[in-house]
Amino acid sequence: MEIKVVETKEKLKEVFVFLSRLFFEDAKEYNEHYYTMSERFTEMSHQFEKDNELLLYIEENRKIVAAITAKNMDTEKKKITLGIIGVSKEYRRKGYAKILIKKFENTCKKKNIIHIDLGARFRACPLYIEMGYKPSLMIQVFDFTTIQDIRKANTFNLKETSSWQGDTYGFIFYNIPKVDEKYIDVFEKNVSTAHAQFIFEKDL
Repeated sequence: MEIKVVETKEKLKEVFVFLSRLFFEDAKEYNEHYYTMSERFTEMSHQFEKDNELLLYIEENRKIVAAITAKNMDTEKKKITLGIIGVSKEYRRKGYAKILIKKFENTCKKKNIIHIDLGARFRACPLYIEMGYKPSLMIQVFDFTTIQDIRKANTFNLKETSSWQGDTYGFIFYNIPKVDEKYIDVFEKNVSTAHAQFIFEKDL
């Protein structure tokens, strides 16, 4: 199995099409909200211009079957965000995601990037926990909703680690004892405009 680096803008678009179609199909199958991916292509393009060696994919029979992307690379702070990882349905449970993440981490180390963060859907969380990533919970609110509404809905008494409130957007990070889908359900059902997501971090 050969892991390849995205070398051209044509291949970058091909990887984006693969990932966006995959996420759309998964959203339908698992009854999840599909978030449009146009901003992700912009992020991928920025990373391509900065350092394409952290945009990786695997092909089988000349067809992309798995890919991983990066964004927000900061060489001064020595950190990066793992943007998207996806594996074709027929190639799942064969270790492709782990192989890509390990290659991603090793490439980061070579570039003196020592901190990785990422956001994950609930069903992907066990993979990151297994690979040593530490979870927290991020609740974002938009428009007319504020972080005070989040705090009122925190019936779990989760410990707040950081927060920010602007004119039309705010967020709170919480420590969590474990990854549990009920956190997502309760905050999103009880706080208008809220988007809840598990965030993972790892120091290499």
